[in-house]
Amino acid sequence: MYSRESGIPLSLYAYAGGVLSRAASSREMNMTRGEGERLLRSLADAYGVSVGRLFDGRDVAGLMLGAAELFFRYDEGLRALWCGALVYRFRAEPKPGVLEAFFEEGREGVDAPDPGGGALEYSGETRSLLLARTYESAPGTEEFVGDVKSLAESSLVWARDVVPRVASRVRN
Repeated sequence: MYSRESGIPLSLYAYAGGVLSRAASSREMNMTRGEGERLLRSLADAYGVSVGRLFDGRDVAGLMLGAAELFFRYDEGLRALWCGALVYRFRAEPKPGVLEAFFEEGREGVDAPDPGGGALEYSGETRSLLLARTYESAPGTEEFVGDVKSLAESSLVWARDVVPRVASRVRN
């Protein structure tokens, strides 16, 4: 369980938890960059979104799906595709208690919206709160498109419902 008193940044704690859970998984991580690009192209085609060169020599790509801002990162070392849907981007480093309040909202049993098959993550590098999931092997095209659509829709619900609720609670 994370606590601010531990002195460990929440983003490092969340990242380490994800790495450890993937390492404990018995599934083989075997997605290629080409498979990741194929999935992203199929997503763009399904929604009529134009994309240029995906990843363009880098490991990160992004696109808009309606009002939802989506990010994709291919990890060569893990051979996995990470997908994130933006919930909120902080202007500055979040104040104490803010991230904890969001993660509390995301726990089971709390009246929070469905995370759309993803999990809440905070990226300290971009000060972004996202709903994210990682694909360790390439799913079918229809499955991927449906998964990302659910993630995108959920991120918009979180932005609309949870962000104001947490902001109000933390202010008081």
